[in-house]
Amino acid sequence: MKNFGNIKVCVIGALAAGTGTIASFAYAQSSVTMYGIADGGMGYTTNATNTNDQNHSAVHMVSGGQANDRWGLKGTEDLGGGLKTVFQLENGFSLATGALQQGGRIFGRQAFVGIKSPYGAFTFGRQKVPLFDFFYDLDPLTYSNWSLSVYDSQFANRADNSVKYMGHAGPLTFDLLYSAGYDTTVVDTTGVSIDSRVGQEISGGILYSAGTALAALVYDMRHGATMATKGNTEQRLAFGASYEFTPSVKGYGGYRWFNSSVPTTAGRSDMYYGGVQFRVSQALFITGAVYYTNIKSAKQHPVAFGIQSKYYLSKVTSLYTQVSYAKNSNGSNLGVAGYGTGVVAGKNQTGIEIGVMHQF
Repeated sequence: MKNFGNIKVCVIGALAAGTGTIASFAYAQSSVTMYGIADGGMGYTTNATNTNDQNHSAVHMVSGGQANDRWGLKGTEDLGGGLKTVFQLENGFSLATGALQQGGRIFGRQAFVGIKSPYGAFTFGRQKVPLFDFFYDLDPLTYSNWSLSVYDSQFANRADNSVKYMGHAGPLTFDLLYSAGYDTTVVDTTGVSIDSRVGQEISGGILYSAGTALAALVYDMRHGATMATKGNTEQRLAFGASYEFTPSVKGYGGYRWFNSSVPTTAGRSDMYYGGVQFRVSQALFITGAVYYTNIKSAKQHPVAFGIQSKYYLSKVTSLYTQVSYAKNSNGSNLGVAGYGTGVVAGKNQTGIEIGVMHQF
């Protein structure tokens, strides 16, 4: 991360009307930091689909294999009395093509401003939902290309037009979010909604952190994004935990309940996941994980297995390899990169990726 240092601004020279005196205004100390991630490599998958929907293997460029490519700016201004202004603008892009991600938004990963106090922070804009805030550290494969966030994309989602409160009390962190229209790229969700329920999202969670133990519980509810579906809801309840048994061994586990009456996602399912991370040396980490889903509405039971290794060349540069295997059931279409993502329905898929990640 590059810190542009403390910026102290003084505005002196404004004439006071009718007095001829000089008025001065001293602004509080501020700081702005630029940061980012560049992550690229090569990958191989089996049972991929082509234009003729035939089985074949595919070699592809990897973009964001371990962490999605991004660059951003974040900053604070000390207002005194324990108050601070905070902001963050974060762009997502593809290293393979240079194209914008998150539906073509310039700052699709995050774009918010707010006030932070000893009692918590209120922020406004496009922001991570509580599932994203809490479960990144509770996913064994930490939201890599083939991990929890692709088997249910809401774990790595953001909400447009949102207000969020995040506060702390001892070992507990509270996260509450309300959105008047979670995705402005969909019909009828323009920020000033024609109906309060169109595209509405309400979410809240609590995180417990003590020593080497971490646990979170989050509820998330979204209404349909059109006038026709505003009365339909998509609901999730998720619990996850991790525990560091020794400095070299860390375990993970979690559960997600899902129920939706929104036509595009209608159904009922349960997902269970678990994993173990081994710290082989100061620089080498190896992690194994499994993600199992019981799609009750379709009587399908797809499961995905993943093994990941990461070797740190420095504090900011690492090499990685990952292998994933998705096993389908009763015609399900789970690929290593998620449901319906380049896999022949009902077929199993194996994926291999190697790459390098650099943080700045």
